[in-house]
This record gives sequence, structure tokens and C-alpha cells, in this order.
Amino acid sequence: MYNIFQLILSVDQAMNAEIDTYEMLIRNNNGEFPGINFLHSLTTQEGNDAWIKASRKSLKNALNEQQNRKIYINLEPCQMKFESIWQFLAEIREAYHDHVAIEITERRETIHSLDYLDREIQRLKEMGFELAIDDVCAGSNSYAFIKRQLKVVSRIKLSLLLFKDEDYELMIRFVNA
Repeated sequence: MYNIFQLILSVDQAMNAEIDTYEMLIRNNNGEFPGINFLHSLTTQEGNDAWIKASRKSLKNALNEQQNRKIYINLEPCQMKFESIWQFLAEIREAYHDHVAIEITERRETIHSLDYLDREIQRLKEMGFELAIDDVCAGSNSYAFIKRQLKVVSRIKLSLLLFKDEDYELMIRFVNA
């Protein structure tokens, strides 16, 4: 497995786009997301250790090459139960400061307590991370969840994939709104 850095574009009402930040995404040898087995591995210490190793190397390479980048790393909610994740996050916060931000993914099926993620998001904020919520209204990142997080989250992401079957005019109206 390895990481790629996908551009996140800021698009204005005239549909002009410019690079805003980057999102670090993990890929397998075929250049694809590793799939459900990878996600299940993140519920284990071994899977998280492998993720940390790949992420540490990728962040070091990316930020040593271009130090003014801002990179969002995806964090699965189930990962936050491991102390090694918190140690890794403290390490990257110390090393890269505001150049690394956290994006909370939309998969929360392994979480049993409704307020678990609220506490963990607050902990991330207290560490100094800028926080984003991924794929709002997809998976379990609902309006109600976002509403509870508005004081600590600086960015929410709506996937334009929602509009893949819509006409261009509807997409433009949505961006304008």
C-alpha cells in the first residue's frame, strides 16, 4: 500500500478552481482503494500499525518536498480507540503543525456509543488540529451529527459524486447556493 495526494479545489461561483489543499488517500498495488479488508484491518492494532507506518513515510516525503502544503489525512472513527493512533497524531502535530489536518470519514459502523465520536473530535481539536468532516450526508455523517460539531469543525465536504447523474445546471445552482 502507498498514499497519493489528491487535490482539493476551491471553486467560486464562476466555476473557477484553484488548489486549496491536498487529501492523503491510501491505494493498493492496482492504484485503487484497498477495499473492505483494509477497512476491517483498521479495527486491529496490526492494521493501524501498518497505516501509521505508511502515513508517516508519505507525510515526511510530501512535506519535505513542499513545506507549504496543507494535507488532510483521513481518519476512520474506529482508529481512535488505539493509543498508538493518538501517539502518531501527537507526533505529526509536533512535526508539521498546521500543515496536517484531520478529516473524519463517514464510516462509523464499529462505534457503539453515540457520544464517543463527540469526545474524540473534541480531543483532536484540543490537540490543535483543523478538522473536516468527509462526505456529509453519506454514510453516517448526517446533518444532526454535523450540527453537533459546528463549534469545532472548520470544513465540511460534500462530494460532487452526488451530482454525477444530475444535469450541469443543477450542479451550478448547488455550487452557487
